Amino acid sequence: MTTFSQDDTHNIHLCLQGNADAFEPLVRRYQNAAFAVAMGFLRDRTDAEDVVQDAFVAAYCKLSQLKDPSIFGSWLHKIVVNRCKEWSRRKKASRLVRVDPNTEHIRDEYPVAAQNHQDYIESLELWDEVERLPEHYRQVVNLYYYTGFSLKEIAAFLDIPESTARGRLYQSRIRLKNALSPQEKETIAMSMIDVTEDVQDVVCKIAREDFKKTIDMGDVQNIVLYCGVNTEVEIKQAKGERVVLEGSKIALGLTEEEARSNLGALHVSHDLVDDFLERGPHEGELFLGVSSPYGSKNNVAHTKPISEHWKSDLMNDRARWDEVGGVRPVDVFPELQHEIHAFLPLPEPIEHSLGKSLSVTVHASDVRSKDLPRSALSENVERIFSAVRTDPKRVFGYATYCHLSISVPENATLSVFRGGPVNVVGMNGSLVMYDCHACHINEVMKDVYLLNSDFTEIGRIGGRVFQRTYGYGGGGTSLDHGMLRRYPYQVEGKMESIKGGVDIDIGCIELDVRDVAGVVSIYNRYGTTRLYQPDHNRNGKCRLRTVSGEIKLLLDETVAESASLVTHSLCGVVKYEEVKDIMPLTAWSNNVCWMSLGTTYDYGNTDFTVITESGTVEFEVTKNGKHR
Repeated sequence: MTTFSQDDTHNIHLCLQGNADAFEPLVRRYQNAAFAVAMGFLRDRTDAEDVVQDAFVAAYCKLSQLKDPSIFGSWLHKIVVNRCKEWSRRKKASRLVRVDPNTEHIRDEYPVAAQNHQDYIESLELWDEVERLPEHYRQVVNLYYYTGFSLKEIAAFLDIPESTARGRLYQSRIRLKNALSPQEKETIAMSMIDVTEDVQDVVCKIAREDFKKTIDMGDVQNIVLYCGVNTEVEIKQAKGERVVLEGSKIALGLTEEEARSNLGALHVSHDLVDDFLERGPHEGELFLGVSSPYGSKNNVAHTKPISEHWKSDLMNDRARWDEVGGVRPVDVFPELQHEIHAFLPLPEPIEHSLGKSLSVTVHASDVRSKDLPRSALSENVERIFSAVRTDPKRVFGYATYCHLSISVPENATLSVFRGGPVNVVGMNGSLVMYDCHACHINEVMKDVYLLNSDFTEIGRIGGRVFQRTYGYGGGGTSLDHGMLRRYPYQVEGKMESIKGGVDIDIGCIELDVRDVAGVVSIYNRYGTTRLYQPDHNRNGKCRLRTVSGEIKLLLDETVAESASLVTHSLCGVVKYEEVKDIMPLTAWSNNVCWMSLGTTYDYGNTDFTVITESGTVEFEVTKNGKHR
């Protein structure tokens, strides 16, 4: 073990023993390496600095999950990369641009800001050639010039052989024609960051307690995890027949004493129950939001006992019956009454998974919330602890948080309530999600059920994917220049390599589906659906439907030559220019209500059926996955 890794191991052991100051040397050593990686992804200094601070705080909170302290650098590198991807998605989802035609005066009124902007543009131009490098070359170049790391240290950070790092740097210099000049090196050195104090200030206000529990399930095959506080969940395959729970309970406070007090209210409990639907989760208090009494400037936490609330995640009735200003959505839009179906009665496999079970609950004996001046809480902690209300002066939100890793035995079914984000890295069983968000689900050997749960990616599923989500895009409204507009953003979800088919009925998401075997049924009412099918599965019919969203169906050339297709529309648009030669759409009919277009008049027995009320349908033929 090198001195480099020995120092990391020593400092991490001190941190786990409660010495938060021991984290400072780790921040100082790796901050510019993390910054180089973040800049490679984001190309924005401010965003990159924020991501670096966020990644370090997240790393501190998850230190107990690091099995080998000597590889802290490469572990941190993965956290930075994931944070960059999350940051990019969040920026894209929340972007709302308003153009002010009278911006030229800024150059004159704010000369320092203008010069800083010009310097920033020049620094981007300096790195244009670097940005054109392949990503694995670019990472080595950024680390070499930003950090002063040796090639051996760069290799350890990226978890690659030293010879590979040396080769990538050599090839990068060839592609760049020559190494950076001394002047350019000086420019880079001047742009290095120091976030040590900011990170350490955050770390010292966090109390953390690590835990590990091994549970014998006996003959029980179902596990139910209920997250009564903000919980990040990691799911993986167990090596044996026992369930392993491990992770960190974390609490925030203005002082270390307050943080430790808040931590005392947070618990992880488990027991075996004969019928989870009858018994429910362990008792605790839920933090459901915030309100301000009329005439008051104070925020008040909206809370409920878990026992009074948890079944609403099964009923899925909040969207219809919640009142706003004394009016229910179903009063204004009666069609919601039949359009948004309650989950109950549950599909039989889901109901069975909530019977005899191992019940695990992350819960708080009482809600510990924070109502703080903005100056008292960094943006990085605010993101981690999920502020639920912010204004220019104050921040209000959760004071507790949990990171939980659960190892699931073979063939078990795991149900998760209210988790987020949820990451699955392999599971030889079935998975059910209720009211979870930001899910990454990979390598589940059986079925996946998503109920009011969104996902970022789903891949390599051995069974089918079943989803019911009836939100209409989230987001909010803008009031500008006498115009009120709702701007729901579409959560993006990518799905690939599903062996058992998909059954999706959702309100509004941006859905990208590739390579599904079995029956495909997708109803994305107001969102965008993109389906790519590289193979023709004659035993699995495909049906795509929307109300006013967009549908794009991409078929490989071999599929288009042999498959039948029909599209129906009430008053939408069908674009078929791309397929009219290889897939002649000669069956055309219409009446006063609807029109149809397809390759056959046998409308009830086609391989691909596409239905839109008022949206746009587009077809494309590809060859080996690429546009012809």
